[in-house]
Amino acid sequence: MAIRKLQEVGGATGVTIPKDDLILEDLLNASGELNGEYHAHIKYEGGGEWRLKLLDIDGNADSTPQTE
Repeated sequence: MAIRKLQEVGGATGVTIPKDDLILEDLLNASGELNGEYHAHIKYEGGGEWRLKLLDIDGNADSTPQTE
């Protein structure tokens, strides 16, 4: 499990995703840059947990948000 620090990001709070994980999902190219434009659905699960799910908006990802 990667530990990441919460950061201020233009009026919001963000956290980074480890590049190794993004490479495993084929979201980064060989130069470490994003392979296109991606969108994600972020859902608060409670108890300090969030779920991030890639969306298939531009044909880059093959999943849709879960509404459990």
